[in-house]
Amino acid sequence: MKINPRVIYLASLVILGVLTTFTVFRPMVTGGEYSMVQRAHFLEREDRWVIEFHIFNHEAEDTTYNTTVALDEELSTDSFRLRQGELFKCSYHISREEINYGKKVSVTVCKEGEATPIDEATYFLE
Repeated sequence: MKINPRVIYLASLVILGVLTTFTVFRPMVTGGEYSMVQRAHFLEREDRWVIEFHIFNHEAEDTTYNTTVALDEELSTDSFRLRQGELFKCSYHISREEINYGKKVSVTVCKEGEATPIDEATYFLE
């Protein structure tokens, strides 16, 4: 059975037209709302380390966020609510007297009620 090249050409034009229509009228990747951590910094000072980051709420509604800073077995947690489009600056100061050298610090940011973090980082202090 031999397929006519015109049929293949017309079918490919129809497929191309459908894909083009979807990209214009219904993008496959939506600009969905999400939260994000921005400008994460780890600063070393003479007497302490400072972890700073911004959380920006792109969600369509007010959202509560939970941050957890784990310094080995010690946990420090904070919870705060951001309005839609609001930015919040988080700063955690770790004194050199608080820890022994070589300690691990983990930072996790989650939306309330969700197990998957929106961002997480681990630092090793020396």
